[in-house]
Amino acid sequence: MTDADGRGRQPGNLGAARLATFGARIIGAATGSLSSRFRPHRHAPDGGAHVAEFGRRAAAIRGAQRAQTVDDVRALRRRYLSPIFGRVRVWEMIEKLGMCVDPSDEFLRLTSQYLHVQQVLEAMEHDGVQEKNLFLVALLHDIGKVMLQAHAAPEHVVGMLTPVEEPAEGVGLANVVLQFGHDEFAYSRLKDEVPEQVAWTIRYHSAMVDDLRPYCDAGDLVHLDGCLRRFQPYDLGHKSHSHLPRIDMERYRQLIEELFPRPILF
Repeated sequence: MTDADGRGRQPGNLGAARLATFGARIIGAATGSLSSRFRPHRHAPDGGAHVAEFGRRAAAIRGAQRAQTVDDVRALRRRYLSPIFGRVRVWEMIEKLGMCVDPSDEFLRLTSQYLHVQQVLEAMEHDGVQEKNLFLVALLHDIGKVMLQAHAAPEHVVGMLTPVEEPAEGVGLANVVLQFGHDEFAYSRLKDEVPEQVAWTIRYHSAMVDDLRPYCDAGDLVHLDGCLRRFQPYDLGHKSHSHLPRIDMERYRQLIEELFPRPILF
């Protein structure tokens, strides 16, 4: 651009002046209408205080989740029997995990579940994992946490699984009542779409292997030792609230699109 005398205009000077004027207007507006709401605390809590508060809330959620009764579990299964998102592409649900934070997970804290998936994938790649089923479990294991985006109570979504009532040894996990959460929700949506071993592992991945083993029947043990026992160290052992993995998610998207070429009810 040129001035009337043909000399080049100095956009930086003009831009700076306009920016200063605009900034003054914004600051004035903020001072007049928002200061009472956003005035900084004289003694703002430090990071340790925030972490402690997260821990208190996380413990309360885990306590409410463990308190589920058999009747609670049955009622929740009925409530979430019908789709809550309609017919959707599975990859879109995986990406939606980027807006999901597990409020009970003190290892991840405010890290999204989508980043957690990437952390798991990165660790598996580092160890040279080749099995397709393990990668599918990594991609899909926490997909049920999209329930949080549908305003489900956190204690109905997150938490580790344990038997709600005392079961008999060897009874088979299908006959054991565990707390309802994202595991069961995802299983109900995916069980007819993925290999049986993948669906089984998604259903029970939030229970510790040693806690499940006494109640497994022969079929359960095949999946427990063949998949869950191998996947769980990646799921539980590679959580970070600060590590950003470098993963090519496009190739994993192709894997999911091949398995789910059409939208499914979710």
